[in-house]
Amino acid sequence: MNARKTLSIAILCTGFAVAGAASAESVIHIGAGGAAAFNPSHDASAKTTQQVQKELDEFRRNPVSADGQYRYVGGDQGWVLAQHEYAYRDGKWQDVDKLEHNAPTPSLEMTPEERKQYELLYRP
Repeated sequence: MNARKTLSIAILCTGFAVAGAASAESVIHIGAGGAAAFNPSHDASAKTTQQVQKELDEFRRNPVSADGQYRYVGGDQGWVLAQHEYAYRDGKWQDVDKLEHNAPTPSLEMTPEERKQYELLYRP
């Protein structure tokens, strides 16, 4: 019976600790009748409403992540890997995406350390 009490107290304390951590960034508003509401804190931002609206408009025109690797398509898919896009225009294939095409090609030559590891793994 004593072990059950100890376990129950431990679980209860853990629950309070998790709830406290979750509400640490919250603001408590006491309403009429003493009802408390927990709302996220509203820290002041250095950006103006116009700057935020401009960023949103730019994102809507070209919904690509900051690193350029993912495109937001919405719906169930959400973010998908951005692929190079080509279109057939004026009798030839043309690049129509905004991704960089000057990435260095990977080297197929193994370094001495890679060759050693390869031989250890794949040579009997």
